[in-house]
This record gives sequence, C-alpha cells and structure tokens, in this order.
Amino acid sequence: MEVTVIASGSNGNCCLVEEKGVSILIDAGKSGREIERRMNSLGKSLENVDGCIITHGHTDHIRGAEVISRRYGIPLYVSRQAEFLLSGAVKEFDGNFKIKGVEVKPVLTSHNVPSSGFVIGKFGLFTDTGMVTPEMDSAMGNLNAVLLESNHDIEMLRNGRYPRFLKNWILSDTGHLSNETASSLIQNKGKNLSLVLLGHLSGNNNTPQLAEETFERIVKRKIDCAVCSREKESGSWGF
Repeated sequence: MEVTVIASGSNGNCCLVEEKGVSILIDAGKSGREIERRMNSLGKSLENVDGCIITHGHTDHIRGAEVISRRYGIPLYVSRQAEFLLSGAVKEFDGNFKIKGVEVKPVLTSHNVPSSGFVIGKFGLFTDTGMVTPEMDSAMGNLNAVLLESNHDIEMLRNGRYPRFLKNWILSDTGHLSNETASSLIQNKGKNLSLVLLGHLSGNNNTPQLAEETFERIVKRKIDCAVCSREKESGSWGF
C-alpha cells in the first residue's frame, strides 16, 4: 500500500491511497488544476484515480471535487447523511462500500457538520474531529499507518488572536484535535502503527515543530512520523 499526501491543512486537503492496483482519493480540497499539478509532480495522475471519497462538505475538502469528477470521470462517494450537494458522478454510501474490490470503511468523526474518516486496508485517515470518537478509538488498534489531525497547540490557540467564540469552537468536541490529543491517541491505541502522518495543522495556532515535539514527548514507541505540509505536496509513503 502507498499513501500520497497532496494537501493537508485548513487551506486544502487531498490524499491518494493506492492498494491492490486501485487508486482512491480522499477529499479534493484544492482546485482541480492544483491537485493535477501536485499529483504530476509526485509521479501520479488523476487519470488513474478510480474514485474520490469525501469526508465532509467544508470547502477545504471539496473545492476541486466536481471539476476532477467531470474532467476525469471520477466517481464521488458521499455519505447519505451529508448536508451538501455535489454535481457529477455522485454515489452515496451508508456503511462500508467497495471501489473496484477495495473495501472502504467509514469511521464516524465529530465535527460541526456530518463527517467521517476512512479506513482502507491497514491505513486510516481521521481529520476534522473535535474528539476521539469511540469508532476512531476502536479502529486505531488495527492500523499500520494513519494520517491523523494534529490541528493546534492548546496554549498557542488560547493566547492567539482568534475571537473567543472561534477558540471555544476549535476546543470543543465538534472542533479540531490538539497536538496533545492526537499524540495521546497514538500512544494509547496505536499499538500496531509503523507510520504516523500528522496533518491538518492550523496556520495560526500550530507549527510543524510544535506538533513534532509533542509527538516525541508523548509517544514512547519507535514509530516513523512525518508532519504534513500546509504549503505543498508532502510526498509518498509505502508500508
């Protein structure tokens, strides 16, 4: 299995998972042209994508979805509970489903709109969640690799320039995961993990150094860890 992080952050999210000859995008939160450019720079092509699954309807996750669906004939897989509409080849899911024989398992997350993470094989992606849901907690122990939200440093957020209502939402159970919560989940439940990708970092309330330092302080096992870039494609990892 290979995972390629094309974009990760509140300014856009897109991840490519390749398993058993099947290529699956998770989210398309950059413009179609930018997703195409970044994938090509990593030796990947939208022409080979078999489906794009959507975590939720915020713009930083669906910005380019309709364009790539129309341009490349890529089916879009959207939860039946979703509170947004997309045009193109849209397929609804309500539970586990398959894309060309590869099973995709939605995992409930906790955000201010209906949202989910996904497990594909031994890889999981969980972002845009204000808490570790029971479903996430249960899924973590079976994974070899994960892309997990590590959105903010709590003190940096509390002392930052955001208005109080926004700080309170980010810290709430329907907001975003902190560095501490993400790393604690990995330490406590990620017993089989060999690769951790920390993603969806805030541009105002976190830094890659803080996310990495928190991981190194809390996680007591040897696990390969990389912090995904907000500004460019992060790269590919096989496991």
